[in-house]
Amino acid sequence: MLRRTGVPVGLIPCAHGGTSMDQWSPALKGENGNSLYGSMVRRVLAAGGKVKGVLWYQGEADANPKAAGEFLAKFQAFVGAVRTDFGILDLPFYYVQLGRHVNGENAASWNLLQESQRKAEELIPHTAMIASVDVSLDDAIHIGTQDQKRLARRLANLVSHDLFSSMKDYAQLKRGPRPVSAKMENGVVRVTFSQVNGRLQSEGRLNGFSVHSANGDVAPVLYKEMLDPNDANAVLLYVGGALPEKAALWYGYGKDPYCNLRDAADMALPVFGPMAIQ
Repeated sequence: MLRRTGVPVGLIPCAHGGTSMDQWSPALKGENGNSLYGSMVRRVLAAGGKVKGVLWYQGEADANPKAAGEFLAKFQAFVGAVRTDFGILDLPFYYVQLGRHVNGENAASWNLLQESQRKAEELIPHTAMIASVDVSLDDAIHIGTQDQKRLARRLANLVSHDLFSSMKDYAQLKRGPRPVSAKMENGVVRVTFSQVNGRLQSEGRLNGFSVHSANGDVAPVLYKEMLDPNDANAVLLYVGGALPEKAALWYGYGKDPYCNLRDAADMALPVFGPMAIQ
């Protein structure tokens, strides 16, 4: 950001590994430094109280059957409380959607939390999300150093667009591909996206989509996934046989999928699903 803008940026680290939304509860603010939320508020006020934006990367500890379904409401309450306590009602929040975890436990909860994060961007004004499902890991859950830097550049793209829009290279930058619709046309599911920079692209054979039946089971019907040569904002999914009744589309299903769809600005497609196939 310093190289892009010429403006020094100060970071106020308030991170703590492996924490849940309950541990960041605004209700614990009165405990000051004895709570994560209270400690964060205290640090910001000690630094002068003026914040330009928030970077947030959390959620793994909430990806369980008990907490996953409550994540969206808790995150909304958290964002609202931070904005109120900092006195900036439109304070931007930039956050990372959970990526991969090489572990078969609570896969449904993991996907539910990812979908909640995707929906939060639509429901909470002045928030924006980047995807991490396409990057490399250094162990079963932690993203490697070089791809952490890659995620940082993706966050910087969002910040540059929103907060430094006078910079000509970033004023037109979009958030990255977001799913709009999935429609069956002559044996092909055509999936369209908004917010694409340039055109969609993939390294090697496109991968990451799956079709599911009404009960959520994977339907083994896709035999080819490819970029639409006639539309920079769409992909084509070739179906062998008939779709199951009330078929739904997912991208990044499970905890350890292989996903590689991005746009020309290296903004990746987030995990999503279920999306009804029309």
